[in-house]
Amino acid sequence: MNYKMKTKALFLFFSLCVLTNTQGQSIWNKNQLEKVKRSLSQPAYATAYQELLQNADRALSQQPLSVMTKEKTPASGNKHDYMSQARYFWADPSKPDGLPYIHRDGVSNPELDKLDRNRMGELGNSVTDLSLAWYFSGNEKYAQKATELIRVWFFNKATRMNPNLNYAQMVPGHDGGKGRSTGLIDTYSFVEMLDAVQLLELSNSFTEKDSKQLKAWFGELLNWFLTSKQGIEDDRNNNNHGIAYDAQVIAFALYAGKSDVAKRILNEFPEKRLFKQIEPDGKQPRELTRTLAYHYSWYNLNHIIDIAAMGKNFGVNIANATSPDGRNLYKALDFLTPYLGKTVSDWQPYQQISGWDGAQQALTKDVYRAYLLNPSRKDYRQIYLNNRVFNLKDRFFLLYVNADEVDDAFAFAQNQLGFALDCVIKAQEANANKKLVAPNSVRKDGSLQLITPHDWRSGFFAGSLWQVYDFTRNKTWQQEALKYTLPLEEVKYYTATHDLGFMIHNSFGQAYRLTGDTAFKNVVLTAANTLIKRYNPKVKAIRSWDFNKDKWQYPVIIDNMMNLEMLFWATQMTGDSTYYNISVNHATTTMNNHFRSDYSSYHVVNYDTITGKPLTKVTHQGLADESIWSRGQAWGLYGFTMCYRFTRNPAFLTQAEDIVDFFS
Repeated sequence: MNYKMKTKALFLFFSLCVLTNTQGQSIWNKNQLEKVKRSLSQPAYATAYQELLQNADRALSQQPLSVMTKEKTPASGNKHDYMSQARYFWADPSKPDGLPYIHRDGVSNPELDKLDRNRMGELGNSVTDLSLAWYFSGNEKYAQKATELIRVWFFNKATRMNPNLNYAQMVPGHDGGKGRSTGLIDTYSFVEMLDAVQLLELSNSFTEKDSKQLKAWFGELLNWFLTSKQGIEDDRNNNNHGIAYDAQVIAFALYAGKSDVAKRILNEFPEKRLFKQIEPDGKQPRELTRTLAYHYSWYNLNHIIDIAAMGKNFGVNIANATSPDGRNLYKALDFLTPYLGKTVSDWQPYQQISGWDGAQQALTKDVYRAYLLNPSRKDYRQIYLNNRVFNLKDRFFLLYVNADEVDDAFAFAQNQLGFALDCVIKAQEANANKKLVAPNSVRKDGSLQLITPHDWRSGFFAGSLWQVYDFTRNKTWQQEALKYTLPLEEVKYYTATHDLGFMIHNSFGQAYRLTGDTAFKNVVLTAANTLIKRYNPKVKAIRSWDFNKDKWQYPVIIDNMMNLEMLFWATQMTGDSTYYNISVNHATTTMNNHFRSDYSSYHVVNYDTITGKPLTKVTHQGLADESIWSRGQAWGLYGFTMCYRFTRNPAFLTQAEDIVDFFS
């Protein structure tokens, strides 16, 4: 970097820090971004980073957007004036020309695509992606494209947008095509974009002239917000529009260098907005009257959290502002969070005619942002973890999430399982045997070995997919899990194995736990009834194998401890103690006969069916009869811990602890 570039970078960096009174960001946290930038190789960030680069690469080939490409001309006759149509207004079917348009709350009119609003949102998103891609990668091509998009939309005489919203959210047939005060919310995408631009300021492509011009443009738009008829009216709005107005005024003022304006709005905000829109019980009455009441209740809080983030960076504590009767941001969040994970029918007596799942996920993310504002609210972090959809491609990860080891582990698992799914599909297509339904291992020649439903390992792959769905709540993983679960149903009647727990409880058992579909439950109960047919009341154990009858009279292997979980579960589901008693007897027999004095385990114990006593203690897969088989040792550890969980019998817990002591 030459001297001139270094001087520019230092000047911009320090000027940005002065403008925001802290880290050079408004709703983002620069320290968080720097931390993520150092950690892009972490699995939890790596996928989101690659998705960001892919989005930025697509934006590289995008033709610059402009207000000049809209299909209609505003009433001013000047296409440089921004123009949008009110989202929830439609042509009146009772009128020949449809005019004047009529209101249908909560139902978006696709005519919006013909005007500027969606293009402006796309512009903001592209500039944000490109700026972040430059910041994280250092590749100047992204900064060059972001700068080009900004110049075309804001600066170039032939294509620029005039810094006003005089025709925003106009309603055909009303007021001569003039915009409405509620149209000021259209530019909200610029709030996040300006955070991205503050990163872009340090690139070589975005010049000092660009910076000066963009600040001047937003200074003009800010003045229009403060002095225009629509702006003054929007300032008086007492719902989400008034709060969105404040958020934009603060963000535009901070970027344009009008810190006095930003500070005034922040200081007035609690009394002027917060305490008037949130009730002591957390309800937001003006949003609850909408047909999308949950969405708009979240939407309003999203703006408040943005303002709180800007206030924090500016030294004004909006997040903890509380009225004498208890109105605050947290009360509003606490009113909404109990509905997370519920169905829309639980949201009574309020309405949410569409978009229930999307609104819930949007709120979940903002609950996490509230936790970042106030780390003492650890319950918010837990609410986020319990309800989030773990989408590795989500830009939210890069901007806000402090990924931990568990996030990394499941991110890695998702990438590996995604690759495995591709391999399984290819192997199935190449194999004529359609009964091969699950992957097992890789052969020496590199090909993937598939197995039938009757293989003892057939439920493992489906179980792994269900576990990933359990953590991520991503419907894609649920669909994949179902695909590898359903072909195993025939196994529920298979009497020739002790491994029905492995095969069915891992697949259908997980499916029932995570979906509540009783059809899955019935499959598992049928399998439990099939499994107990292998129980011998004299031996008080479930027979493991039917082969090698010339060697073994009644073999029981340590692995069988793992299959008891399905039987304990069956008692929980039905109240029938038969399954429970068989499980306890089997575990007790194994505890008494399968372990040496040092609590290492034998692999196979062969019983006499007349006396119920052990005849021989041997191995089938280990080195020798008296050798230690680590996998079998692990079966025992899990099995007795699981038995204690269901029975609370301290003998089982002690056995598990002794098994652990052997390892140590």
